[in-house]
Amino acid sequence: MLQLYVDLNKIKEVFEAWWNKSLDRPLIQIFSPKDMYIPSTLIDSYAFLRYYPDIDKALDMIFEDFSNIIFWKEAFPNIFVNLGPGCLSAYLGAELKFDAHAGTAWFQGTFSLESLKEITFNSENKWWKYTLKCIEKALSRCQDAVVAFPDLLDTATVVGQLRGNYPTTLLKDMFTNRLMIKKVLERVHDIWFKCYDTLCEVMNCSENGYSTWAGLWSRSKHFVIQCDTIVYLSPKLFDDFIYPLIIEECERIPRTMWHLDGPLELNHLDKLLNVDELDAIQWIPGAGNPDAGNDCWVPLYKKILAKEKLLQIIVPSEKVLSILNKISPKGVAITAICKTEEEAANLIRELELKFK
Repeated sequence: MLQLYVDLNKIKEVFEAWWNKSLDRPLIQIFSPKDMYIPSTLIDSYAFLRYYPDIDKALDMIFEDFSNIIFWKEAFPNIFVNLGPGCLSAYLGAELKFDAHAGTAWFQGTFSLESLKEITFNSENKWWKYTLKCIEKALSRCQDAVVAFPDLLDTATVVGQLRGNYPTTLLKDMFTNRLMIKKVLERVHDIWFKCYDTLCEVMNCSENGYSTWAGLWSRSKHFVIQCDTIVYLSPKLFDDFIYPLIIEECERIPRTMWHLDGPLELNHLDKLLNVDELDAIQWIPGAGNPDAGNDCWVPLYKKILAKEKLLQIIVPSEKVLSILNKISPKGVAITAICKTEEEAANLIRELELKFK
C-alpha cells in the first residue's frame, strides 16, 4: 500500500476553491526530487506499457518514482493509466505500437468509412480489459495517490487514427465524404462517452474524485478535452465537424479544460472562449516555441482570464514569480519542476510571501 503522507483532503479543498473561482491566489503545484536524486524524468509516464502485462511491476516503478519526489503545495501523486494519447483507437481495434526507447505510443488502423459507420464497442477488447485491470490494481494499492483517466483523446483524431495515414485520409474524408464522416464522428463520439462513463464507475470517481494526465483534481466530473486535428482545419471545417462535438462534451461533462496545444490552435481560440460551458484552458506552447513562462504569452493569458476561463500553465521554476507578476493570479494553476529540494523550498517561500 502506497503512503506518501500528502494531505490530500487539504489539497482537494484548494482544488475545489480553484474550480469555483473562489481561490484568491494561484493554485500551485511544485515538484522536486528528494535529496540528491537526479532522474532523467521524475515519473515514467509509460510504465503500464513498458512493463506490460506486469501491472504490479509498473506500479512498483511508479511508486518508486513517487518516493523520490517531494510534492509541494497542491502537487499530488497522480497515477496516470497511460496507454498513449488516443487509446480509444486501440479499444476499437487499431494496432497499438509502443517504442520503449523513445517512450512514446501511437495507433495504426486500416478501417474503411463503411466499417466505422457500423463500429461497436467490444468490452472484451484486449487493451480495454488491460486498462480496467490497471485501474483496479492501482486503486487497491494506493492510499495517498489519485488514479487518473487514460487519454482517450478526441473523437476526430481517433477516427483519423482508425482510418490510417493520419491526418491525410481523415482530411480527404472531410472534403469527399462529408455526410459519411459526420455519421462516423457521431458514432465514435457516442462510444467515447460510453467509455468515459464506464471508467468513472470503475474508478469509483464519486468517492475518489476525477483526475487526468494534466494532474488537476476535481470532485465533480472532469476531463481534458482537445482535438489535435484542428491545426489542419479552416474555421469553416472546424465549425462543421469539430465545434458540435466540443459543445456536447462541455454540456455533458460538468468541468472541462481545453488542451490548447501550440500556436496553430490559436486560430480557433476565440470560438473556444465563447463556449460558456468550457471552464478552463491549458496552454502548451509546443516544441520549438518560447516556453510558457515567456513574456510573449502574457497577452494570451490576459485574454483567457478576461473571458473568465481558468488557466493552467507549466512554467520553468525560475520564471514562476515573473509570470505571476504580469497577470492576475486568480484563476491560474501553475505547475513547475524544480531541480533541487532547496530550489523548491525557496520558491515556495517566495510564493507564500507574495500571496499570504
